[in-house]
Amino acid sequence: MKRYCFSIIIVLILSVFLYAGELDNICAYPVPFNPKKHSRLTIGYPSGFAGGANYNVKVEIFDINGDLVIKKNSSSFPLYWNGRNSTGRHVKPGLYILKVVAENDNTYWKKNIRILVNY
Repeated sequence: MKRYCFSIIIVLILSVFLYAGELDNICAYPVPFNPKKHSRLTIGYPSGFAGGANYNVKVEIFDINGDLVIKKNSSSFPLYWNGRNSTGRHVKPGLYILKVVAENDNTYWKKNIRILVNY
């Protein structure tokens, strides 16, 4: 009985690490992002990489001062941002920080991504 419990614990621990490693490949592109040229910024896996399980995904975008620009939620990757704030206006050129949080039944993961908005 003890051997089976030990095996189950190892499988659960390994599955958490496998999902977390999968999410290390998340990125935002194109950078620099020009909302007037590009229709949207993509937050997700680079092309050619197949992501795994579905996650409850939350993205918060902050300006360089730490002020919240906009929040986005989705049930999976990718997410898109059109370069506008929560009032619908284009953001000013500069550095922005994306806080990406993804969770499912097995794992909780977060990553900060820096992007440059340039017109």
